[in-house]
Amino acid sequence: MQKPDIQSLTNFLIVYTKTLLGAGTYTSRVAKCVGRIAEVYGYEININFFFHHITLNIVDKNDNSIHRTYVIPNDYASINFKIILDLSALSWAIYDHKYDLEKAKAIFEQTTHQEKHSFIVTLLFVSIANSAFCRLFGGDFGSGVLVCFGTFLGLILRFVLTKIKIDLRIQYIICSFVSSGFVFLGLDMGYTNTSDVALGSSILYLIPGVFFINSVIDILKNHILMGISRIVSVGILISCIALGIYMTLSLSDFGILQ
Repeated sequence: MQKPDIQSLTNFLIVYTKTLLGAGTYTSRVAKCVGRIAEVYGYEININFFFHHITLNIVDKNDNSIHRTYVIPNDYASINFKIILDLSALSWAIYDHKYDLEKAKAIFEQTTHQEKHSFIVTLLFVSIANSAFCRLFGGDFGSGVLVCFGTFLGLILRFVLTKIKIDLRIQYIICSFVSSGFVFLGLDMGYTNTSDVALGSSILYLIPGVFFINSVIDILKNHILMGISRIVSVGILISCIALGIYMTLSLSDFGILQ
């Protein structure tokens, strides 16, 4: 296997790192995968992770005068477990089979340009799943139906707000308010007898559970700054969800705030 040019390898690792981190995995996994690839090609890599950017330094093991250092912004996308799985597997495939850089790039492009699930299908499954949680927590049939449609409406709204580049925290406030508000309209009309479960379940789809788990893993794996940054961000998003449902309750006569 021919040793690749340091600039070509650096360009590949920058895109690989941003894609893997943006797909929603924890920091130490990214560091291990990127380090594994660099080792195969005879380079040493050091990465510092921060919430908004990454500092990446690559050095030729045989000649320390050959090195590259970049500070790159993080691009957070929607969580994609298949991308995480496939890119992690790619790092091991490069390590085990000693792929040359061009073949690694080709597999990476194929992996990241897979056909995505239909947005409508995703909407339906998430809405049904949220409705199922409502039923699991003791909600009646009416609550399940209200939560299903409230979730569907909130997801469409979030998609639109994301397209027009509205701040994520504003999105959470608006979507929480709209979803809980829709459910409250059904409660007001007497469609359910488990109103507390319906209201609580209506905003479950917004809970950033994966980000909370990642923040804890980062702290346990000694990526303290990244972990604290993530957990603070999760706390802010949860506060935005709470503000949205508080707005619904404050505009209603539901009784919880009385």
